[in-house]
Amino acid sequence: MRQYNINANLIKMIKNLYDKATSVVYFNSNIRDWFRTTVGVRQGCLLSPTLFNIFLERIMADALEDHEGTVSIGGRTITNLHFADDIVGLAGKEEELANLVERLDKISISYGMQINAEKTKLMTNNIIGFTTDIRIGGEKLDSVNSFKYLGAIVTDEGSKPEILARIAQTIAELTKLKTIWSDRNIALNSKIRLMHSLVMSIFLYACETWTLTAELESKDQHVHHLRLQPRVWSVMWPFACR
Repeated sequence: MRQYNINANLIKMIKNLYDKATSVVYFNSNIRDWFRTTVGVRQGCLLSPTLFNIFLERIMADALEDHEGTVSIGGRTITNLHFADDIVGLAGKEEELANLVERLDKISISYGMQINAEKTKLMTNNIIGFTTDIRIGGEKLDSVNSFKYLGAIVTDEGSKPEILARIAQTIAELTKLKTIWSDRNIALNSKIRLMHSLVMSIFLYACETWTLTAELESKDQHVHHLRLQPRVWSVMWPFACR
């Protein structure tokens, strides 16, 4: 927090909140022995997500120092996407990705954090796949054709699987609410508002990232305005770190 020039008094107050912190296990109405809490943040505390994000932001900044990415979207170089501890690294070359993974692994360890190699996956849209083993802590990372990131399906074949999954979820939600649609005591305007808030929100989740083809656009005329360039996910090797 000092590195981000956060007020010294605020830092002192937070430090006092964590100094000499103790915890206890409550199980089957029995309280075990109290013990010192020396790592992690307070569970359920509103401040905890902010503290964790500050900590992870420092790790990412150190890992990406002097790292030159080759993936550009809209004229802006993108090396990673991260939301809390869900991280996707992007690279235009295989050796670039290996270097990015190595950097993040090394810096994470120096901060007392460890990347879960089992949950970390590699994906490429290169037809020949990966030619080099990329490892974390000596463990080879698995390659996949798709993975979920923040609830959206990312695949090496574009947005088709995600859109089809969204359509299926939307139809299922429509079916669940059939009693509302057939209820004559509910005004049409109310039904429309419910449709937008409960149904369309499911269908259009993360639609800004969709890559639409003529085939996909023909499935629903309402998504025509979401047309994106077909190169959005090209030449990228993302990895997810949890």
